[in-house]
Amino acid sequence: MIHVLLSEAGTYHDIVEHLAAGGARVTHIGPDAQAQPQMRSKLSILAAMLSPSLLRTRKLWHQQDRLLVVGWQALPVLALIRLGLLPRPQRLLVMACFIHGTRARNVINRAWRLLNFPGLEFITFSSGETLNLTDNVGIAPAAVHFHLWRQHLDGATTAAQRQDDGSIFAGGFSNRDYDLLLDAARGLEAHLVIVASAQNQIPAQDPARTTVHLDLPEAQFERLLAGSRVVAMPLKSQGEACGQSVLLRVLRNGKPLITTRHEAIEAYLGRDYAGFVAAGDSAAMREGLRRALSDDAFREALAGQVSRAYARMEQRGGPGQEIEQFLLAP
Repeated sequence: MIHVLLSEAGTYHDIVEHLAAGGARVTHIGPDAQAQPQMRSKLSILAAMLSPSLLRTRKLWHQQDRLLVVGWQALPVLALIRLGLLPRPQRLLVMACFIHGTRARNVINRAWRLLNFPGLEFITFSSGETLNLTDNVGIAPAAVHFHLWRQHLDGATTAAQRQDDGSIFAGGFSNRDYDLLLDAARGLEAHLVIVASAQNQIPAQDPARTTVHLDLPEAQFERLLAGSRVVAMPLKSQGEACGQSVLLRVLRNGKPLITTRHEAIEAYLGRDYAGFVAAGDSAAMREGLRRALSDDAFREALAGQVSRAYARMEQRGGPGQEIEQFLLAP
């Protein structure tokens, strides 16, 4: 039998709903099981990871079962299995995406090495994370499965809402370098629209040049994205969670994108995408945006590459089927 353990309710719903429809048992093991997903502080995550309530799962699965653990609760679950306080399943897949800093990455790598056991496998969202697990942690390549993250997102626009108002749009929370974008946008005539989280701590801006919205609903977020001339995605070089949900909105709206080069984004657009710029390079971001704003042919070429990437992704089928294949593989 397949069991799914969720650190937060409502996450990865396309995958969870597919597995549940096939008979998998889904259990919320994180705090506030009925709450909506939200950004959590590091302290609240740590407190939940150390909670003895995880011991209640000891009779959920048996040694012949297959287990998918989603999110940051994977660490204490693995620790309890290694201590013999929870049964070791036939196969355990960890699907988590929460590391951005080098120091935290080194700590987690040591934890993976310490907690590793036969039957433990990982699902990754980028080639960089795959190499980290195989080269730095020592996980066998056959036990690491790449998954192109995708899921249904609310707030889809209509054709009439996909316009070109001449603006630059940027949005999202995880791993963003908004300081770099604000520096790059200086000297550009286009209005910059940013939709971020209060946790990004973007300083006050001149409203004549830059509009900053905080924590907008999905539909409003996507309408602003769809109405822009070009989308900017300034990312920090580290981390695996790097704008995939915003990228999915870019893909389905066919918007030209100037983005920091990152393995997680290359997986969708291809290494030869013309809108990549180097991480930390404000001048390159500025030049990419300037060209996308003023050069119609370049902008159309970017939009064409984005549309073809969307078509390739759609041909992959549903994410739930892909994860199910990883779980059921011999």
